[in-house]
Amino acid sequence: MSEKHQNNPPENEQHAGAGRGHSQRPFLLIVGILLFAGLAGGIFMLANRQAETSGLGFPDFEDSSFTLLDQNAQKVANADFAGRPIALFFGYSYCPDVCPMTLTVLGSALDEVKAAGMSGDDLQILFMTVDPERDTPEQLAAYLSLFDMKVTGLTGDKTSVAKALGNFGAYAQQVETSSGDILFDHSSAVYLYRANGKFKGTIVYNEPHRFVVEKIKSILE
Repeated sequence: MSEKHQNNPPENEQHAGAGRGHSQRPFLLIVGILLFAGLAGGIFMLANRQAETSGLGFPDFEDSSFTLLDQNAQKVANADFAGRPIALFFGYSYCPDVCPMTLTVLGSALDEVKAAGMSGDDLQILFMTVDPERDTPEQLAAYLSLFDMKVTGLTGDKTSVAKALGNFGAYAQQVETSSGDILFDHSSAVYLYRANGKFKGTIVYNEPHRFVVEKIKSILE
């Protein structure tokens, strides 16, 4: 009975083949990182472009007139914020999740902008209430003091606030829960304006942090 012999490659060739596999791993890792970075950058550019395009339906800040009270009970109007970039958010102090999270994200992003060497001191963060009956100037002052950044609260009587919200195209609908708590379904995007008052785009809730940082940089440049 004849014995069949299997033609195995020499041992040195096996080692050479294994070496080639190991040598390719760093290259493939670098390619993967570059592809991911390129994809993320492309997504940001697309999202930013879409935000600017959708901004065609949003009024510029100077065109959205209002007269309200800040958290110091001082009367303020939209013209008082002219000449500096603005991040405008609509919310209320009794909001359980979206509002405190959004303000925290803005503060963190602003810290990163400053750490990158840009001055964020010109940025005006405005918090316009959708719940004026409970958000008195005193209530807003107490609430906004919980955040480690300068925020201007805006409130007033129901009619003035409703008019201001309408001028910005924002919405707010009171929702009463089975437990009797009063909540609001409201616009959750942050409106961004350049220093000249022109609408730049929005930051949406749960947007990737990197995008938030870059969008803030874009209105400070």
